[in-house]
Amino acid sequence: MNDPAPQHTRPLWLAGLITAISVPLACWAAIIVIEVANGGSFFGEEVMRSLGALMFFGLPMSFIIMFVVGYPLVLALRHFGRLSALNICAGGAAIGVLFALIGSRFIPAGQIDPELVLFAGGAGLIAGIVFCLVAGIPFRRAPT
Repeated sequence: MNDPAPQHTRPLWLAGLITAISVPLACWAAIIVIEVANGGSFFGEEVMRSLGALMFFGLPMSFIIMFVVGYPLVLALRHFGRLSALNICAGGAAIGVLFALIGSRFIPAGQIDPELVLFAGGAGLIAGIVFCLVAGIPFRRAPT
């Protein structure tokens, strides 16, 4: 009998841990690129302020979102035999958009910022890609 190929080759908890750390770091890298492209300094005040904000707010929120929403989603996908890179990346993007929409309700103006929603969806997509890479979830189906 042929057993089906495993859905992942490395522990999912490890992928969740590394993903939760990588998202704020990827956001910080994007801020650095934008700041330098606008003529700022690599170690300028804005870059250092953003690092502080990301470590104080972004890192804890990343862990909370990953282990309260993202990790249960991955476990459910694995349970139902639907664990794939496409499903994880789509779920990550959806989670990012959802939390951007929830977060926009707490902004005093109460308006939804489309750029924030797009950025959060992109961050969720990057989180999904990182998760798949770390967990060893293939981006292509194995030939049958």
